[in-house]
Amino acid sequence: MTARVAAGRTHEFRRPHRPLTVRGANALARVLTRARHGRRPALLDLDEGGLVRAAQRTAGSDDLGPDQEWRPGLRALLASLEGEAGLSPFGRWCARGHVLGCLVNRAELQCEWGRSPELLEQPVSRPLVVLGLPRSGTTLLQNLLALDPANRSLLQWEATRPCPPPRTQTYSTDPRIAQAERTMRLLDHLAPSARALHPVGPQLPTECVTLFANSFASLELAAINATPGYLSWCLATDMAPHYGYYRRQLQLLQWKHPAERWALKSPAHLFWVGDLVAQFPDAALVQLHRDPLEVLASYCSLVCTLQGVGAERVDAPAVARTWALAWADGLRRARTARRQLPTGQVLDLQYTRLVADPVGAVRAVYEHAGLPLPARLPDEVRAYVGANPQHKGGVHRYRLEQFGLDPEVETARFADLRQDA
Repeated sequence: MTARVAAGRTHEFRRPHRPLTVRGANALARVLTRARHGRRPALLDLDEGGLVRAAQRTAGSDDLGPDQEWRPGLRALLASLEGEAGLSPFGRWCARGHVLGCLVNRAELQCEWGRSPELLEQPVSRPLVVLGLPRSGTTLLQNLLALDPANRSLLQWEATRPCPPPRTQTYSTDPRIAQAERTMRLLDHLAPSARALHPVGPQLPTECVTLFANSFASLELAAINATPGYLSWCLATDMAPHYGYYRRQLQLLQWKHPAERWALKSPAHLFWVGDLVAQFPDAALVQLHRDPLEVLASYCSLVCTLQGVGAERVDAPAVARTWALAWADGLRRARTARRQLPTGQVLDLQYTRLVADPVGAVRAVYEHAGLPLPARLPDEVRAYVGANPQHKGGVHRYRLEQFGLDPEVETARFADLRQDA
């Protein structure tokens, strides 16, 4: 399933998209709040206790796991949503729903692990893990690897709702697929260009950050709303426990729908390569490389588009400054962590090579992992690339200056990182 966007469109972030339905919902919520003497309706409440109780009622369980696994991140996120994100009433409703969904996931995961502790004994063997700056070809490579049925990609519908564990018999007909598609249609209405900028769909591969949201340590949560305080918390926290929680979720997802190996992807892994390898010592890592000055403005355009759904206004220069600093930090962390890895554990792959010779790039990944290349895969890669050419969803236009970034400043910022990017 691919993004439904008209070909030939030009996508350039100028200001948040405001559908009439959203403007109407915001106006109604403000009227109701005034009528209640400043007290917001319950559906807009971001109170920690209220959210936890609502999740426990929905899941039918009080067990969300040890507090230290999730409460610090939840509190940092909620403080940032209240104090920094500048959410509209509709944005508060969206944020509440997202947080509540993650809490419900936690309760359901705890129940599954309690009923079937043996699933946590399963190995997660020799995964392929793609990392690199966002907009550097990581999504394309993940989609190409997913063409091989031996590679189990994390699909959007199961990442969003991992419980109950997916089953092979119903993997393509699970009702959560239709639920996720309805959410995608809502996103299409709220941010029409979002799927063109970053194609997503219930049955398309997605990033690991969605699973990290269930322990409230996810860069996804920092991207969809302007929460720089929460981002700082994420980058300062010990991620080792969160990578352990991530592994346990993968074990649950593969339990009744196994494959030979996982093929995973997330630019966020750049920040925590050491924690990733500690959980998956035999992982075959692939780092994509592209000029950071080319990807930075593109990423800022995507983040501003997403934040425009729920924010009263989007401060594009502030968004750009935050993420320019963050991704430079991510590259430095990855460079440091890689020095501690065994020689040959990471394959470096240039974006230009991936685009110019996708079959050769995929072949290099299989050679790196010590895997035989399936006979049909080269033709399937060619067919996929032919059916999904660059700019299929429209031309994405972006400039550093559009986001208040000075090209000379950014060139200096990334000067010692160009070979790592």
